[in-house]
Amino acid sequence: MGRQSRKYNPRSRTKRPIGLLDDANQSPSKPHPIPSKLGDRWFLPNPLAARLNQKSGLGVIVEEGISMEAIEVLFCHWNRHIPVAGDWVSAMLSTDDNFIAKAVVFDVARSGGEIVIPVGNLPPDRYPNNTFAIKWSRNKSHFKNEPLSQIRWFWASENVDWDELIDWVDQVLSDGSIPEVFVIDDEMDITMYRLDYDHLFGNQPQWENLSTKQVESVRTLMASKINTPSGCFIDNTVNWPLSSIGVEHLSGINLRGEEVEWLHDKLDSKITNKSLFAHLTDAGCVLRPGFKYGCKWRVYDDEVSKSHAPWLLQPISEAPKSWEQICLAVRLAEGVHKRWVCGMMHQDTWRFLNIKRWLPGRI
Repeated sequence: MGRQSRKYNPRSRTKRPIGLLDDANQSPSKPHPIPSKLGDRWFLPNPLAARLNQKSGLGVIVEEGISMEAIEVLFCHWNRHIPVAGDWVSAMLSTDDNFIAKAVVFDVARSGGEIVIPVGNLPPDRYPNNTFAIKWSRNKSHFKNEPLSQIRWFWASENVDWDELIDWVDQVLSDGSIPEVFVIDDEMDITMYRLDYDHLFGNQPQWENLSTKQVESVRTLMASKINTPSGCFIDNTVNWPLSSIGVEHLSGINLRGEEVEWLHDKLDSKITNKSLFAHLTDAGCVLRPGFKYGCKWRVYDDEVSKSHAPWLLQPISEAPKSWEQICLAVRLAEGVHKRWVCGMMHQDTWRFLNIKRWLPGRI
């Protein structure tokens, strides 16, 4: 089969060239000054500097101007007609091999019109060590209002340190901010995520709600089970009392291994099952295999016949190892209108970290 003709043009990639474009409608009538070295930062004089600081939150006020980080200089080159030397980027890369990535992340972070300030411009020890920049909403003053979010970035190929990432998320949330992660690939393209915790629960009957007669019925049926490679089969079941457990098939109930274990533990009242499966089932959820979606479980908050699964769940023990793998998991989940969550134990309680894609100025 030949390729089908396309009726749309591919998205153009931003090349971010170095060098000012002569645009009579936007270029200043008098060229702006070239930033000068000031320690490990860069200096711009007033009145231009004062305007950049007041309106755009760029730089730190110093005598007769502002000092800026190198990524702010490059942002101003691309967006504020500030000139730099032709070999300036090469010079920056010689001291920081991540300079291009940081500059692109900073540029994209401001693309929605928000105020974004590098942590190097803010009081030391105010924010978590791994926070890259702080962001304010477009319609909020960074002088008067608390920030909206905190940003950090990763290369797409980087491995994920889940313990460290969760610690950072917790610190950002405790500050009252939204954790945002910017992932940059080898094409210098950015994918953005927002992170938060979800509360997973459902409306299905719970074990504690069963009558004594129903419990004894389950006990009798389990005694007659036939083991299968994936769990067991119970023949000739009528009025099975647990809609969240088992799948009706061949006029009986098919149970997965984790469901069999959960039922045995419930029938043995001396055993307390603290597994992730038990926690969600006890919360009224329905868990079904997530093989088709590249995850451990599909999690329903209602009967499978009545609703779609709101969540795709992966336990942290089986979580993606890199940001490339996270991107794949989240993209698949959102492509079928579900939320991807990672389940983890914290202080004897299960938590569910949701990672969702986000676009500045649009979502």
